Amino acid sequence: SGLALALQLARGGVRVTVVDKRASEAAWREAYEGGGSLLTPANLLWAQKLGIQAQLRAAPGCEVVSDWIGLSNPTCVTNGKVNQRGGSAYENDEAGEVDPASETGFLRRTLFDKKNYSDAACTYLSLNQNCIEECLLTELKRLEGTAQILWGHAFEGIDGPGDGDLGHEEGDGESVVCSRVREVAGPPGPTARITSRFLAGCDGRRSAVRRECFNKDRAEGFEWKEHKGVMLHMMCECRLKWDLERRPYRLEQKSLNGYGPTVGGGAAMPVPGEDKSLYRLSVNAPFTMWASQIDGIESPPPLSLLQKQLKPKLPRGTELADPAWSKYYRMNHFISSRFRHGRCFLVGEAAHAHPPVGILPMNACIEDTHNLAWKLALALALAPETDPDCPLLESYDAERRPQAEEVKRGIAGYFSDLMQGKLKPIHYAHNDCGLFSVYSQSPALVASEEGSSGKKGGYRFASVGGLAPNCTDLLLTTTMKCVTLEQILLAPSGKGALKHKVFCCSGDWAIQLDSPQAMDSLQSLEAERRDSLQLLTWEKLQQNIEDNLGEAFVSACEFFIVHATSKIAHGDGLDTQLLGQTTHIVDSEAQFAQTYFGKEDAFGGVLVRPDGRVGAIGPFPDFLRDIALYRDIV
Repeated sequence: SGLALALQLARGGVRVTVVDKRASEAAWREAYEGGGSLLTPANLLWAQKLGIQAQLRAAPGCEVVSDWIGLSNPTCVTNGKVNQRGGSAYENDEAGEVDPASETGFLRRTLFDKKNYSDAACTYLSLNQNCIEECLLTELKRLEGTAQILWGHAFEGIDGPGDGDLGHEEGDGESVVCSRVREVAGPPGPTARITSRFLAGCDGRRSAVRRECFNKDRAEGFEWKEHKGVMLHMMCECRLKWDLERRPYRLEQKSLNGYGPTVGGGAAMPVPGEDKSLYRLSVNAPFTMWASQIDGIESPPPLSLLQKQLKPKLPRGTELADPAWSKYYRMNHFISSRFRHGRCFLVGEAAHAHPPVGILPMNACIEDTHNLAWKLALALALAPETDPDCPLLESYDAERRPQAEEVKRGIAGYFSDLMQGKLKPIHYAHNDCGLFSVYSQSPALVASEEGSSGKKGGYRFASVGGLAPNCTDLLLTTTMKCVTLEQILLAPSGKGALKHKVFCCSGDWAIQLDSPQAMDSLQSLEAERRDSLQLLTWEKLQQNIEDNLGEAFVSACEFFIVHATSKIAHGDGLDTQLLGQTTHIVDSEAQFAQTYFGKEDAFGGVLVRPDGRVGAIGPFPDFLRDIALYRDIV
């Protein structure tokens, strides 16, 4: 999570220092504990925006996983015999050709109908986690002038008041965080001091930032909540010598020759890479060890113990060989009672740690960084106006902590349903992909109007807090090329990647301006003309939007005017020159208007946040009031 957050901030022009206790880049690689990972469709969009998706797809052993149901419903092996085939999750299917009659086909049709995402975004990527980290590090090193990595140092604490205030003013009046770091190697020496506007703890479940900055002396009522599991489990990565085809497996052991109750379980997941015999195996430890404290066990589980516990569950003759690593774990979840305190933030496993199973834990860490990066960049861009306690920064906790709780519920619910035989794979496939998630309770969203779906901020397919639906066949007048809205939102454009995007359905419509609400909202029109029908051209529309956003926030936005025809009319009589650069889009099929407002002749606006989620949506002139509220929030 640290590399991901640093890269996004550095790409946005923010100076970043990464503190890592490993002595060097080589030591960082040596310390890596391998393992396969699945990148969700939602985080594939994130990778595309960062400009690293192509590198990830080209990574050694990377596989495209198109069968979502197969991920949630692996093939079951009971007492060494295959008794229930799941989906073929590892069908390397670049074309996205899935049986339309299957549950995966139904889910992907639903996704296309509601979000209009292309098939390329409707897949998972199975690849080694170190491939993701190597890619992030490589890109970060290219930004040496903006980002630096301080190898061989550890965070010790912060200087400043002890009354819970994590920031203090420097000589120039700016509020900062002063962090103390020390060299890890050699005898204890003097600590170095790093001054920064914000501090992000991305240092894992044993986070020093959480220990020093979020303790009860500084953050009243703070808790590192532990949700304990009972059983002790073992996990390893090794070569598996058997005759079954390469795919995910769920392992069961049942009494009475396979007809009695389940007395043990486990899993076998293929590890991406050139070695197709490499699997990550998990299994319960012997019952006599369940009361043991993991920190008190001197050595990791030996291969002999793993083989003993797995033998009744694997096909006869299966051999485990060449373990790369092994460890004990419990199904414990740890969730911080707050993710932000003043100018300090907890990210990834420093904020919420989950058992090393399933799709969600790693992807939730990536989503944390995507959510926080643009908020920090915007707070710095608007400084010194931005209050560290403003709703924008507070919204990181309000949006991401409920998602961490959802990860806990999702993992617990999945294994509970699995053990009770009530598993509905399509339900978990729908939730795990991340494309349907919505931040329903956040102070950094404006949802004031009733949409056509009958709920606040909800229009035909677009909901405030949800990922912005895609639209196709949009003609950019700057290049005269047809693009998708997905391409516009995900274009990796340096600082532009962390900008808001404002879309307006416009045209030369006669707009009645004699209502008090309209008169208050449309400030730039001449007062003597407000009580009559006026021709509101796109220039006046954008000018009103800019007036409501304010000059400082306009610099953090890109403006797109969506026209129904290529005959774009230009008006006159603007009070001031437009501040923002305008891109014109011709949508001859009215896809944008229908997708976001449910009708072809819609006259409204949509504000899309840098993380691709809808921040505000509404008809004019209400949208002008909504973006003014959004401006006040940030």
